[in-house]
Amino acid sequence: MVLAVGGVGYSMRISLNTYSFFKEQQGDCTVHTHLHYTQTDGFSLFGFGQASEKALFLHLISVNGVGPGTALVALSSMAAEPLAEAIAREDVKTIQGLKGIGPKTAQRIVLELRDKIRKEVQPGSLTATGNSPKNSTLEDALSALVTLGIPKPTAEKVLESIVKQADKIYSTEELIRLALKRSS
Repeated sequence: MVLAVGGVGYSMRISLNTYSFFKEQQGDCTVHTHLHYTQTDGFSLFGFGQASEKALFLHLISVNGVGPGTALVALSSMAAEPLAEAIAREDVKTIQGLKGIGPKTAQRIVLELRDKIRKEVQPGSLTATGNSPKNSTLEDALSALVTLGIPKPTAEKVLESIVKQADKIYSTEELIRLALKRSS
């Protein structure tokens, strides 16, 4: 993809998911970019259609043995949200199924990123993480519990404990039901 800024075109690498995202856009749109530098390749510009995809890309390249090319291929093979969910669930087989990621790298990704990814969906960090579907589910559940008269700090603690012990992704209704059971 070429990003035109002030009459200058910057070549930028994007994932297939980002390509699909921009293909559907009309008019002006925002590109989330990351400028990466290595001694062998120099500067490389990476573009993302959504902030969540860029955030996961940055998490992935922080793992030893996962370079920007591998991270981009992984994000081309699977959308950011399902990939983040697989990491949070410690689903090594799914991650290992991505092109360019072997069993040891998949285990390393899970080991190094699972806590970071899980933290991003906890009630205490809802405002900092953006618009992922899991965050809106937690925000909706928190809002509903506060509306029902549960103090916000109590509701946050209860939701946080549910998310930490979760072996699956809960819907808003399930989170509210579980939180009401625990707080009564």
